[in-house]
Amino acid sequence: MKKKLMQLLSVIFSILLVSCNTADNTALEAKLDTISDDQKVILKKMSSLEKTVKNLELASKNQPANNKNKQQPPQADPNKVYNIPVGDSFTKGPDDAAVTIIEWSDFQ
Repeated sequence: MKKKLMQLLSVIFSILLVSCNTADNTALEAKLDTISDDQKVILKKMSSLEKTVKNLELASKNQPANNKNKQQPPQADPNKVYNIPVGDSFTKGPDDAAVTIIEWSDFQ
């Protein structure tokens, strides 16, 4: 008997709590609508981007490879001799050396 009374009271108390919820949910609903609208915009943009990527893939597949027409960078010639005046730069060794090694550097 006591157990049934406790169950009845808990059911009544639950119904009372649910019925007392008088909060205005319009602001929450408005935010949810805004989020839903933003999500639709994002999905449309994603769909557009996917179409663009597919079109670019098709365009790149349809173009012939023109590797022969591309300019190649000039090849370094290891036998070329460069004449660079030493001027008043710091040197180590005799001024009339047969070979001068020049080092350029950037101090930052």
